[in-house]
Amino acid sequence: MRINRHTRRSALPLALAAVTALTLSACSGSDEPDGDAATTTEATAADRLAEAHATLTEAGSVHLELEGVDLPDSAIILKAVGAGTMDPPAFDGTITAKVAGVQADVPTIAVDDTLYVKLPFSPGFVATSPEDLNVPDPARLFDVDDGLAGLLLITESPAFGEQTRVGAEVTQEVTGTVPGQAVNDLLGVGDPAADFTVEYGLIEDSWEVRTVQITGPFYPPDDATYVLTLDEYGEPVTVTAP
Repeated sequence: MRINRHTRRSALPLALAAVTALTLSACSGSDEPDGDAATTTEATAADRLAEAHATLTEAGSVHLELEGVDLPDSAIILKAVGAGTMDPPAFDGTITAKVAGVQADVPTIAVDDTLYVKLPFSPGFVATSPEDLNVPDPARLFDVDDGLAGLLLITESPAFGEQTRVGAEVTQEVTGTVPGQAVNDLLGVGDPAADFTVEYGLIEDSWEVRTVQITGPFYPPDDATYVLTLDEYGEPVTVTAP
């Protein structure tokens, strides 16, 4: 069969156009992200601690229990139970302590840098200061910068631990270390030059801090542990001087 020159001249531009279109289409397709290959970045342990910090500070108030484990006979503060507010930092509850060598439950209110304590055989509250009693200020626990919330942000080498279920709650453990000076400032005891291990129990989804376990040389040379349990986030709390 014979093809005339006119037909060949008109077919050539069409062929070139088709090749160009296929080439552009292939190049364009290689630049498009593959939906199946798209990935998401999972939250790190540090991210979860930051979320827990925000949840705690935004709550404004919380109920707290503190208890010592493996404490030596020289320990003064053994336990504390009460509620507090973040703004201003304040506490209203009962502290179990050794008073003149005798263990006693001491009703305590801490607000505006003043302690109001009802000592054994005392008819009412007595105004004093943490320095005078040589005890930590329980209101400091609720300070958003230097209290428990602050520990969350200065925890070093945070890492995920185990997950456990307590009733309907799933707790994600996060471990790490915190500087001894921060621990000493918070609880009034502990070697400020040492590092303390810390284990947080965070409630999944809400990322509330449920437990904080701090272990280290609170009373050198031996290690001891203080465990704190937090709940009732955001419940109404009013702390006033008696």
